[in-house]
Amino acid sequence: MDIERFVGADEAAEFLCITPRRLLELARGGAIPAHAIGGGKRKTWRFRLSELAEAVVAKEPDITAREARYDYGGRFPSGCAKPTEEKLMAHRYQRGCLRKESRKNGMLWMLRYYAIRPADGKKVQRTLFVGYVVDFPTASDAWAEADRLHLAEKINQPGRLGTASFAQIARHYADDELLRLANTTEYCYRHIIDGYLVPRWGSCYALEIKPNEVERWLNSLSKEAEAKNGLEWPTLRKMRNVMNLIYAHAQRQGLIPEDLKYNPVRPAGLGGARCKCTSDYEALILIPEQTFTILNLVPTLERTLILLVAVTALRISEALGLQWRDIDYENSQINVRRRWIRGNIDKPKSKASKAPVAMAPLLAEWLRAWRKESMHSKPEDWIFASIKTNHRTPRVGNMLVADHLRPAAAKSGVFKNGVPKRFGFHNLRHSLSSFLITEKKADVRTVQDTLRHAKPDMTLGAYTKSPMKARIAAQQQVLDAIFDKSASTGAVQ
Repeated sequence: MDIERFVGADEAAEFLCITPRRLLELARGGAIPAHAIGGGKRKTWRFRLSELAEAVVAKEPDITAREARYDYGGRFPSGCAKPTEEKLMAHRYQRGCLRKESRKNGMLWMLRYYAIRPADGKKVQRTLFVGYVVDFPTASDAWAEADRLHLAEKINQPGRLGTASFAQIARHYADDELLRLANTTEYCYRHIIDGYLVPRWGSCYALEIKPNEVERWLNSLSKEAEAKNGLEWPTLRKMRNVMNLIYAHAQRQGLIPEDLKYNPVRPAGLGGARCKCTSDYEALILIPEQTFTILNLVPTLERTLILLVAVTALRISEALGLQWRDIDYENSQINVRRRWIRGNIDKPKSKASKAPVAMAPLLAEWLRAWRKESMHSKPEDWIFASIKTNHRTPRVGNMLVADHLRPAAAKSGVFKNGVPKRFGFHNLRHSLSSFLITEKKADVRTVQDTLRHAKPDMTLGAYTKSPMKARIAAQQQVLDAIFDKSASTGAVQ
């Protein structure tokens, strides 16, 4: 007759997927079957895995004792058949363990547990968000919240995931993912989450939000539905994309099932909420003659800045973030190491944005002339420093537009059809791309690298616009070809 052996706390804890410390607490309290060895206050505890499995059966009555009596390491008591891997994971009850984790917005309670990774069948650790420490100061409070959220059911019956609200998965995404993004992107995404998504969907269960509901909501926020305060479609498209990022994060973290059907903003071709991505906005393009007129209407600092942006396609935040040590006269290039945006120094927008910018000899002469005139010409000084802050910070982009660029553009006759709502330094990037490609027939790759775009379709699709005279000239070439051939054959009377 085979006699089942006793196991120690470590092996029994691994069998139940809890910590040895928690196992001993349960043993002392009589919550699980255990055998004490020795007298006095300090005892040695031993366990039988079949007894632990039968204790689990009490919580899962649909599992038979015969199926439940097995050893994690593959050693089974007499008369017990080895269960399948699916039953192994479904029937091994685990409570998980609570841990505090630090985030930018404070300390969190996270529930850790084990699960089988479908890709390779390995046991890996997962986490579920419980709440903030400020809301649940003690572990007892956190366990009570975990019970209220039915987290034990989630980790033991993966098919029953779905009681998390949208506010919970949105907060989990914000705490885990937003800190990895650039400051401006983080600000934008946080504004969308806190200002639009959570107020509308926060109280809803994440799995109960339907694609048609999201689609109707996006349509109700558009300018087509609310002309005065409505949002442009590209803005609504970005809101939809942020919502998709939240759902994708929740599925990766095990907060909701991984099936794509549970994501209401999945690709529209797969049944997700639809959203237009086009806008009526068209960037105003300046021709070189207009840029020259603007340069003659502004002071020296602003003139140098406008010329720099117009010929290099630097973003205004990158141009304002330049210091004299970033100008490499020897290699005829400008190094983009930082940007000045919303009163803060930030890293460049993307990997492509970090590429050095070409500097022609004439532009280098303009920069040398401005350095001689500037009162702050040390290598660590800002090239376009602000007088109001005693040159400790650069100038502010939107103030330069309001005080100098827009008035000069109006005087030079750029606004022939009225003053547009959107006009600034970014129009110079559009103008450079349009001039080089449509007028000078420059190589697309050269223009792409000049604007430092990651993909050429952004350069051609969003930044290049052919002027009307170029279209008329192209049309005339077709007409000439038609009538020259017709004249030789006499086909057209």
